[in-house]
Amino acid sequence: MKLKAIVLSAALAFGFNTANAADTVSVDDLLGLVKQGQARDNKEFQQRLKRFNSDKAQQEKMLADTRQERDNLVAESERKEALFAENETKIAEEQQRLTERMGSLKELFGVLQQVAGDTKSVFEGSVVSSELPGREQFLTDLIITAGSSSKLPSIDQLEQLWFEMQREATYTGRVSSYQTDVVVPSGETVQKDVVRVGGFNAISDGKYLNWDLESGRLVELDKQPGSRYTDPAKALEVASGDQLTEFWIDPSRGQLLKIMGQSPELQERVDQGGIVGYIIMALGLVGILTALWRMLVLWLEGMKIRKQMKSDTPNENNALGRVMAVFQANKDADIETLELHLGEAISAEIPRLTRAIGWIKIISVVAPLLGLLGTVTGMIDVFETMSLFGTGDPKLMAGGISQALMTTVQGLVAAIPCVFLHTLTNNRSRELMMILEERATGILARQSEQSHGKAA
Repeated sequence: MKLKAIVLSAALAFGFNTANAADTVSVDDLLGLVKQGQARDNKEFQQRLKRFNSDKAQQEKMLADTRQERDNLVAESERKEALFAENETKIAEEQQRLTERMGSLKELFGVLQQVAGDTKSVFEGSVVSSELPGREQFLTDLIITAGSSSKLPSIDQLEQLWFEMQREATYTGRVSSYQTDVVVPSGETVQKDVVRVGGFNAISDGKYLNWDLESGRLVELDKQPGSRYTDPAKALEVASGDQLTEFWIDPSRGQLLKIMGQSPELQERVDQGGIVGYIIMALGLVGILTALWRMLVLWLEGMKIRKQMKSDTPNENNALGRVMAVFQANKDADIETLELHLGEAISAEIPRLTRAIGWIKIISVVAPLLGLLGTVTGMIDVFETMSLFGTGDPKLMAGGISQALMTTVQGLVAAIPCVFLHTLTNNRSRELMMILEERATGILARQSEQSHGKAA
């Protein structure tokens, strides 16, 4: 501070010397100014020194408190470390003791957990769960308990597991009727009366239901099987008491019903043939009706001919009677002329006996050809589809080939009965023609004998 005052005095002196003479200050005044500055500096120095001493004491106290807190924390840490080590030793001892006391129970609980898991899977896929909902939650809790090392399954839980397994087996052998939620094809959930047949099928309103694992509900099949299967289902619903009734059971628990629903019915099969298929079916129907008509006509004609064979009086309501009438009209003619007249009469009867039989044969030949035509055009469509979408989807190819082959099936279905009926009608007409020829030959023989007798 003294050095500072001296430097300040020198600066002031130098400044006064270089300033204007009018602004000069005396030496006494300068000395007074220096003393005042020195006094002021000493006062500030004393204040700072006092403040520093006060802060030092406070910092020393804070340091002491911090050291004390550190020592306390170190002691607490050492105590807790000792306690942790002691607890670890106790836990290891108790774990060993628990293992020794449990013995084979560990394996038992492992088997129990496995059995509970398998049983839960069975319950989730069983249609019995529609009548007994909520059974899976108990098994879930049991699986968690059996897999835990801190908690053991209770006797009540073991008995409950046995009870649920026994109840599943008992209900599987029953035909039960109850109310539950059913998801209809429109997507709505409706409360319906349901009849469950064991663990296989469930029906409602004569329709088969399928158990859905994801939603845990009964779902009505979008497409039901034919009346062959649904009619017994309706009969089962209205059956009462110990009444016995037939019922179709799906052992696959719904899988076969789904496949049957995806399979096209007879009408759908016929529709797959398209226009060619309808033409084939129409031709087949015409052929069958024509054959039946000709068989009826020939059967009636045969009855009339057999009746005529028992009488010598010709009746022109049948072919044999008309041939005999020709003989009666030309009885006095010579043998050659009579033979020509009889041959003419028989030739006139042949078109009546073979009428429309040729059309049946034509239909039996044309129907398979039309079926082949439909198959070829269908395969062309299949190959065009394959060129557009590739061969990555076997179902697409199989469906197209199935539709293409349907016309071949229709052609064979139409041709086989037509061939059979054509053979029957043709053979029947030939039998009647042989009768006419036989009777005509007999007439000529008798007439020839009589002519030779008169000549002799």
